Amino acid sequence: SQRVLLPQGFPDSVSPDYARYQCWDSLQALCSSLAGSLSTRAVLEAVGVGDGAASVSGAALTWLLR
Repeated sequence: SQRVLLPQGFPDSVSPDYARYQCWDSLQALCSSLAGSLSTRAVLEAVGVGDGAASVSGAALTWLLR
């Protein structure tokens, strides 16, 4: 599995701070993915997706007013 996850020639092929950089880069990617998921959910809820009481015209009007 190391061959898949690490650069070719690791550790000689990268700078000494590569592992620390990769940890922060992975954390940033995770946070970005979570933020995207949460914002998509918020937008869909704002237009009435998932609300049984919301009408299609009400959702469309809400979307246009935003």
